[in-house]
Amino acid sequence: MSTVQIHTLSVADFKHTMRNNDLYDGTVESVPELAVISIGNSFDDFDPDDIFSNGPSSRWFRRPHPNVLNLTFDDITSPERWKLLSSFGKGAASCSRGLYGKGDAPYYGDVSGREDDGKDGSAVERDYVLFDDDMARELAAFVDANAHARTWIVHCSAGVSRSGAVSRWLKDWLWLKHGIEAVNVDGKYAVPNAHVLAVLDRMMH
Repeated sequence: MSTVQIHTLSVADFKHTMRNNDLYDGTVESVPELAVISIGNSFDDFDPDDIFSNGPSSRWFRRPHPNVLNLTFDDITSPERWKLLSSFGKGAASCSRGLYGKGDAPYYGDVSGREDDGKDGSAVERDYVLFDDDMARELAAFVDANAHARTWIVHCSAGVSRSGAVSRWLKDWLWLKHGIEAVNVDGKYAVPNAHVLAVLDRMMH
């Protein structure tokens, strides 16, 4: 039996891979040995056809499929930082400037939060989405239903933080829950989102 492979990709690499392998809404279910976890940003993209776009309007798979899971949450590393985001805006979880953390060092602005996201260069307030227990349970149920898959593709915007966390957990979950040994083929530059990984790891203990 061949080794189960987990690929951790950026959204651009993901879209290229899907196109190059003729995987679309009409064809993906014909490849049951493939399972896809697509992690998108909570906000829309101005140009959904851009290969770097990763919001609701740019979903590669627009319809539900047994072997495709679309998740929507933002690259926020802790509930505290998510609450801090709200202090920049008017709502409970909105902001006009994104604050994210890489390790213990917060930084401003990335693909998920910029001051100039408006078409005219103006600031845009958004309600960011924090990964939670409900999403973790949905993810675990999806993995259990697709435990027969031989190839897993996990992607987020950069293939570094959110998808890095999910891929690391996926490898452990397949082994602990199903006795399936998998290898993380890509993602050597991944820096797993600490909050996402912590929420997922709670299910294993």
